[in-house]
Amino acid sequence: MHRTAVVPCATPPRATRRLALALAPCAVTTAPRAWAARETASTMTPGTIRKQIFNDARGRATTYPPWMLGEWTCATTFVDASFPRRDVDARALARVPDTPGFRALSVARVPDVGREGTIEHRVRFVRVDGKTREDVGFNLMEIIDAYVGADAVEAVTTDGDDRTTIRLKPRASPNAERIELFTNARESGVEGDAFYVRESFRQVSLGYGTEYGNARVAPTDYEHRWTYTPLPDVPGGAVDETNVNKVHVKLVTAAYVQGQDALRLTASSNPRGAPVPKLGDAAGLAFEPVIVYTHVSLLERVGCVP
Repeated sequence: MHRTAVVPCATPPRATRRLALALAPCAVTTAPRAWAARETASTMTPGTIRKQIFNDARGRATTYPPWMLGEWTCATTFVDASFPRRDVDARALARVPDTPGFRALSVARVPDVGREGTIEHRVRFVRVDGKTREDVGFNLMEIIDAYVGADAVEAVTTDGDDRTTIRLKPRASPNAERIELFTNARESGVEGDAFYVRESFRQVSLGYGTEYGNARVAPTDYEHRWTYTPLPDVPGGAVDETNVNKVHVKLVTAAYVQGQDALRLTASSNPRGAPVPKLGDAAGLAFEPVIVYTHVSLLERVGCVP
């Protein structure tokens, strides 16, 4: 187990913008994002990705290129949200509050996906057994503190490479007291001048329930794809991979609904009674993204981790 100290951050808390994300005209009309399972970015399409539930074996942490080693400032901006499933009504989807991104902290690495403006925090990559690895505990603390509020995270612990536990301080957020984050699948590689990482997550958020003795348990399933592109120090110059000081990052997040919500979203109307579930359509929807978020970030080096 690994425990990392809390690092305070001074950004004030704000609520997630569920209705704005689901109902904004720009989101409804945005073209589908490139996204698919087991393919590279150039061939990914929203309709072909399939949610991955189980790992064949315990995975290993991603090894990043040496030029990412060190500590960076990260400035992140929300770009847009798109709906790859044209047969799912955005207004109906807005009534499914447990869709990833619709509640604050339902996506741990982007705690408020539609936040306007630029969110700033630190990220760090360290050397482990001669390899460049993400400092998961440090990065999650920095991200959540930046979005939720200063000193919101009490501790982050890891169990191997596939499970992370995030404990928030009391009353830091009404949506979670503890978050269990499971990595179901991961993939990484080089694509042109960029390095990409794909990770599929099952997140379980636990908090106080409305009934005495019953905790609130909210599962969410989503997949992240990061694309890291090193930038030259001088515009138009060449990239020196032995001395990278700026990195452009694109993060695409595919969000899935749970099985019971897929049944409701695909049910056909019935004038004589309750809507009629369509099991085949529901099974398909449960394993395909209903909404895709895009963020961009700029990393600027501030130091190197020994």
